[in-house]
Parts: sequence; C-alpha cells; structure tokens
Amino acid sequence: MGKKMRIGLLGIVLLVALLTSMTAMGKAKTITFWAMPNADDEIHIPWVEAKAAEFQKKTGVKVNFEVVGWDVAWTKISTAIATGEGADVFQVGTTWNPQLAATGGLEQINIKEFGGEKAFMKANLESTTYKGKYYGIPWFAETRALFYNVDMFKEAGVQPPKTHDELVEVAEKIVKTFGEGSAISLAGTNAWDLLHNWSIILWANGGSLLTKDNKMAMFNNEAGIAAMKWYVDLVAKGFASKACAEYNQPQADAAFINGNVAMCYMGPFNISSIEFQNPTLNYSVVEPPAGPKGKASFSGGSNLAILKASKNKKEAKEWVKFLQEKDTMVEYTKDLTHMLPAQVEVFNDSYYNSGVWKTFKTTLEYSTAYPPLATWGDIENIVQQEFKNVLAEYVNGTYNQNTAKKHLNAAADRVNEALKKEK
Repeated sequence: MGKKMRIGLLGIVLLVALLTSMTAMGKAKTITFWAMPNADDEIHIPWVEAKAAEFQKKTGVKVNFEVVGWDVAWTKISTAIATGEGADVFQVGTTWNPQLAATGGLEQINIKEFGGEKAFMKANLESTTYKGKYYGIPWFAETRALFYNVDMFKEAGVQPPKTHDELVEVAEKIVKTFGEGSAISLAGTNAWDLLHNWSIILWANGGSLLTKDNKMAMFNNEAGIAAMKWYVDLVAKGFASKACAEYNQPQADAAFINGNVAMCYMGPFNISSIEFQNPTLNYSVVEPPAGPKGKASFSGGSNLAILKASKNKKEAKEWVKFLQEKDTMVEYTKDLTHMLPAQVEVFNDSYYNSGVWKTFKTTLEYSTAYPPLATWGDIENIVQQEFKNVLAEYVNGTYNQNTAKKHLNAAADRVNEALKKEK
C-alpha cells in the first residue's frame, strides 16, 4: 500500500472517530422528572425548567419535566413501575412511599449518599422506609397547625387556645359574639384527607392508629372514641356550621380564608391561598392545642423516588441531590410552594425561625407520620369511610352516644383483615 493511500485511510479513520465522538457528545443523557403541581403552573414550571437548564449546564444531563396532577399521579406512577418506563425520578406523597416500595418498583436508597439519617426531619425520613430500608428521599414537608382570625379574637376578647379545653372555651365566646357556626371550620364527609384532621385529635388524646407492632387496629379504644366525639361535638355544639359535616377540605379552608370563621386547622400551603384570595386577612398561626395527653400533629409532605428500572440511576440521583441543595430548597419552599423543607440544614435558615414559619417548624418536630405499610392506602380508606358514616349519621339525625364506637369498631375489624395481607 502506498504512503499516500495509508495517510488517506488514516485520515478517514480519524474523521470517522471524530464524527462518532461528536455524535456521542451530541446525545447527552436525558432523564424524565415527574412532579405534582406544588405551586401555580405560571411560576412552578418556569422555575423547575430554569433549574433543569442550570443542572444541564453543570452536568451535561438534560431533564424533561412534566407536571402530573394528584388525581392521576397514582395511576401514572403505578404504570411506570409496571412497565419500567415513563420517568426516572418522580414525586410521591409521604403516605404513598411505603406502598409503592412494596411493589418492588422503587430503587433502594443508600441514605448516606444524601447526607445520612440525621440530615432529615425524623417523621419525613420514616415515611421513605419499608421494612427498615429506604426507598425515597425526603423532599418537603407539611404539618397542620391552628390558624386564627386576629380581629375576631380581639373583638371576642379571647386569646389563642393552648389546649382542647381552652379551644372549646374560646369557641363559646366566639359564637356568643359572632353567632352559631362562627368559631371553627372543619372537613367532613366529602374530604379525601379526613384522617389527617382526626389523627391530630386522636394522638393528642393519647390514642394510636395501630398497635406498636402495626399488627392490629388501636384507634377504636377509649382515646379514639373520645377523639371522634370531640370532633363531632364541634359541629353538634354549634361551634362549627352544620354544613361542615359535609365539607371537603378546600371548603373548610375557604370558610376561614374568607373571614367567615375564627379558627381552622390548616397547613403552610394555605398561606399562599390567603395571599392570593384574601391578602388583607389579619390572621396568625399557633401550634395545635394540646389534648389530655399532650401536643400532636400530622406529618405529611412529599418524597422523591427513583424508578428501579431506570437506565439513568446515576443521573437521577445527581438531579435529586441538586434539587436538595440548601439555596434551592429555601427558594422552592419559601418563594414557590410555601411548604416546609424536610432537610434539617435548610430548616436552619433564618427564614424559618420567625413568624408563622417558626410555629410550623416547632410543630413539625413533634409531628407523627403514618406507619410505613404496604397496606396503608387500604387502611386509610377504611377508617375514612367509617368516619364519614359517623358524620353522615349526625347529618341525618340518627347520631347518638354509641355511633362513634359502632363505626370505629367496624373500621377496626376491616383494618385487622387488611393488616393480615401485610407482607
């Protein structure tokens, strides 16, 4: 072979190698990220897309972002798990995480890669577990506290209640000043998250949803019955409107936000609704009033999970770490979602040590998460259904002193059957 031909072939080989390299460089890794509408699309989508562009510039990995509604999220995530396709990283509600992990479709997480156990709020970290292993990373948190109307309290001459008994005393004075149903708004038979409200009262009464080993229902004991009656009595005694017995949570929230009632158990996410719907409302927030056995609240929020079948797990983990950087989390929770960060370091930001945010931070520290069970979705539906039956009896006039016990016992029997299916 002549010298010129050898040089020519070498040139072709080098050109092909260069073109191949350029092609490979052009095909940057791409991951798909699903998240729920945690803030208005007008601000949420541009913010995430801007962060995705920043992440791509830093790592070369492109992020395709898709907003998934809560109403279809369970189906979409379940389909992704079944098919192994759809998303690499996705948001899951804290109460969903264990049930999805039980399917075997979520990537097991080494929590040390994300800062270790002490990096996260205790209840939120627990929500990522299933049978002692981690299958998600806490993203943001929410808890419930008592919102109150400052002007109505001032006119009625009352102070924010610190106990259940004080709440009743305050409610009596509010009703005397403003009329029946003006003291508090509650969720009722049309609420999908009814259990979140009642569990706060249950725990403060010293009750528990399940036994410590999660083998049997426990919410139908004396503490549970007392908590149920206390909740219904808020309506029966005229502190809350009778209409509340059939409210969903947004209706209960709206009654407070519109300035029609003096109190409501709500979450940090409701602050953005107040700012948008009634910015002149003079309100404040205190910790949930303590029950006979102490203070309690519900711990919820969302985690980030990685699809076990993902072909881009390394990149997916880097995206999660990027989202959880302190400045990013402060911005996401403070300016967009009004949720609470689930990371201890982020919670140390001065923003969360003043005003209503300090109240939520303190409350979250002692809040309780639901048990991390594969059957939890079934359990929650059962309890809520029987709770709705209690309220329905109040609405139709058949409610009596045995109603709460009857329906809680019925719920306990069904829950115990569901728990037998726990793997």
